[in-house]
Amino acid sequence: MKPNPFSTPSAMNRREFVLATGLFIVCGTTSCGRTEGTPKQTTTPQKKQTHIDPIKIRVRLGKRIKRVTINNKDFTAKDVGNISKTIEVNPNTTVTIGGKSKKITGTVVLHAKDEDENTFDVVAHVPIEQYLPGVLAGELFAHWHVTTFIAQAIAARSYAISHHLERVHKSHFDVDDGPSSQMFLGDVTLDVAHRAVAESSGIVLSWNDSIIPAYYCACCGGNAATASDAISGAISHNIPPLQGHEGNDVCQSLDVHKWSVSRSSRTVRKRINACANRMNVPEFSSIRTIRSIEPTIVNSHGRTVQLAIYGRRNIPTEVRARDLIRAVNATIPTLPSPTPMIWSSNLVASKVDNTVQFKGTGMGHGVGLCQYGAQERAGRGESWEDILAWYYPSVEIS
Repeated sequence: MKPNPFSTPSAMNRREFVLATGLFIVCGTTSCGRTEGTPKQTTTPQKKQTHIDPIKIRVRLGKRIKRVTINNKDFTAKDVGNISKTIEVNPNTTVTIGGKSKKITGTVVLHAKDEDENTFDVVAHVPIEQYLPGVLAGELFAHWHVTTFIAQAIAARSYAISHHLERVHKSHFDVDDGPSSQMFLGDVTLDVAHRAVAESSGIVLSWNDSIIPAYYCACCGGNAATASDAISGAISHNIPPLQGHEGNDVCQSLDVHKWSVSRSSRTVRKRINACANRMNVPEFSSIRTIRSIEPTIVNSHGRTVQLAIYGRRNIPTEVRARDLIRAVNATIPTLPSPTPMIWSSNLVASKVDNTVQFKGTGMGHGVGLCQYGAQERAGRGESWEDILAWYYPSVEIS
């Protein structure tokens, strides 16, 4: 029996990252050269090979914070000043931000914020293969199949490296350690996570000799989304591996693929209105009442791309599905917390008394690997190669 995140609070918290918030970093595919063949024998002495250090993923652990504790020593904005501060740390160094601690192996850099001298970013530089177990422990349930863990490890490795190569000269970090990128719990002792990383060491997903940002979600709900629709319209997203699989996914056989949520209609409307400016979606400001929300455009796989919000006069206001899900789950200081969570943009809704009842399928944006689907396929005996080939059509495993 598969775990149900809607009935287990702890599981629900672990999967807040799947919300289609629209916060994913937009990046392009990046160059991924193939290994050269064996060179021809010559009488000229060969040059000594240059040692290439493993990629270190720059994980932002804290954004615009005022204090961090590293191995019981406090650092504040005054300590950082206007120049970023690099702190060499030993394995299993404890980094504590806002009462939450992580064990980190690597280097910690405190980046001063030029526009605000009272805050700084905390970024850990972690070798990729040491970084990944902490991702797997945050993304999957510990009792799941090792095959699922291997497929997830390869997807997460590809995602992280593609972001690193795209951002290495543009930003002081590659990924966040939470919902906007991929979960990262720091150093972990979960055996299956370390085994999966070791067995897949160095393996990435590519297309046309470029490593792809291998997005993934908790549950696609049966219908795949495309990165072009669900993440952004960047040209780099318009590649076959990120355009979704044909046909329904096996996750449709699981109870978890469906959900139902009720919220105050007045609060939902105010939350949408409040996001008009912050999200630059002027259509949101015109919403005065919500009678129903219905799909108007679906992709070739049957997943919602555009929704219409119908008001009192039954006049539709059409918006992108990814914008609506981000708005209804946005935190607005003047409004109550956006709970219960609305799990995906693949939904319909109707007003009942003073509430809006949302019904939908899937958890997350629906792009790429479906974690529940991968687990179901692994349980049926499929290999991690077959699983990745299904969720990323035409992908190259390099």
